[in-house]
Amino acid sequence: MLAAALIAAGVLFATTSAQATIVDLIHGDSGTINSALFDFTTAQPTDTGNIQPFLRVQTNGVEQGDNTSGAPVPFDGKIDPWTHDLTLANLQATTVMVGNTSYFKLLLDINQSNSHSLLSLDQLQFYTSPTGSQTTTNVSSIGALRYSFSPGDAVYLDASRNHGSGSGDMFAYLPTSAFAGTSSSDFVYVYCHFGSTTYPSNGGFEGWSRAVAPIPEAGTFFPVIGLIVAVFSTYELRRRKIKQMAREKRLSR
Repeated sequence: MLAAALIAAGVLFATTSAQATIVDLIHGDSGTINSALFDFTTAQPTDTGNIQPFLRVQTNGVEQGDNTSGAPVPFDGKIDPWTHDLTLANLQATTVMVGNTSYFKLLLDINQSNSHSLLSLDQLQFYTSPTGSQTTTNVSSIGALRYSFSPGDAVYLDASRNHGSGSGDMFAYLPTSAFAGTSSSDFVYVYCHFGSTTYPSNGGFEGWSRAVAPIPEAGTFFPVIGLIVAVFSTYELRRRKIKQMAREKRLSR
């Protein structure tokens, strides 16, 4: 029986390993896990005019957490204005099309030490619930599971590819189809788990944000407005000149 159990365990391990997907953003730029896309991104402006944070987690070694406006914040979530409830309507504001598929777009900003810049994202799950501000550490009880990594899946990240905290490191694209039947007022909980034995957490916070297209600053409109004014002025001047020439022609008859 022991031999049979060992063989069964070995088969299960082999099956899990064979099915696991590793997206390597240390050496590569993109990959897919269970229909979600993960892309390395060059440095992105991460001020609140360009992104809208909703979750930050921080501790050394293994860190985990999910977003909520409730207290106490579960796991390793940071108690600050940037960890809070999120609704599906908030996610819908990030909708983008990649090919013929619709996705919700998020930005991950990691923060590792210069000497050990590698970090693994070992689990990413999305839950929806009509109840907000939950603080349970039993993540599976939050609500309906909409997306999850499979056992062994991971995204490997390298903070040194950009400039550490404040520059952004990865875009995550979640298929909107995974949220079919969810009310726009329902709450969305994003659970993340970082720091495998190989690539543990060792720096500042890891932050998740909504990747919402920023509203252009007023200054960016000035050149366009100037061009419109110039075109209109030229047109008006020409119209008056033609009118004056017609008047003079009538008077000369």
